[in-house]
Amino acid sequence: MQGASRTCLAMSFAILISACGGGNSPSTSMQPNANYNLQAGMAEMVTDGLSSNVALSGMVTVNGVSTAFTGSGTFTRPPAVSATFNGTAALSQTTTVSGSISAAGQSTPYSTSVMDYYASSDSAFLGEVSASEYDVAQAPILFPTMIMGGSSGTLGTLSRYTDSTMSVSLGTAQVSYSTLAPVDPGSPIGIAVTTKIYDTQNTLIETDVTNYTMTSSNVISLSGASAQNLSGMLTITVQ
Repeated sequence: MQGASRTCLAMSFAILISACGGGNSPSTSMQPNANYNLQAGMAEMVTDGLSSNVALSGMVTVNGVSTAFTGSGTFTRPPAVSATFNGTAALSQTTTVSGSISAAGQSTPYSTSVMDYYASSDSAFLGEVSASEYDVAQAPILFPTMIMGGSSGTLGTLSRYTDSTMSVSLGTAQVSYSTLAPVDPGSPIGIAVTTKIYDTQNTLIETDVTNYTMTSSNVISLSGASAQNLSGMLTITVQ
């Protein structure tokens, strides 16, 4: 799921956890399908990690001009390690997207990362830290233990701060999920985790979507991710 802002060229974006493809709309098809345990899948992802080769594309505003960019790189999320978050024992997992991008005939290295924190006991999502934000879940966020194609719901809200002192508010981030029905009963289900980021005036300033697939044995794979704000947009596509 992803709540904090990152820098993508001249625009900020969040990778959503836990982070941050494609922005597909959930199917409302109610064909017969199995129930899936998303909480178990997320817990396994925290334990085992994720990695993929990805393509990068989008638009960014540079000196007032909207410019297209393309590129390639890697998405890595190693297994979580023991840590402390907001004064509590936790598991930390760093997500990094790195590679190179080309825009207006010029190529440049690209790298961004965010650290997500989970409860040691049940992998509930606790918050997220980047170079410019410290985001804390208002209550530990647990994913549903039973989902099926066409289901959706609100997961929780993060309070956004400039740093760990939590003295300066940046606003909030609201996290939700939706699912795509499996092609066949028992086949992998598509899951979109969406984070809507608001400033202190409750104005929506960014929308981030991370897309996964999950098997009936609760193994999660990355499908891609997207982020959009007033400065531009980024799409991450698994290759």
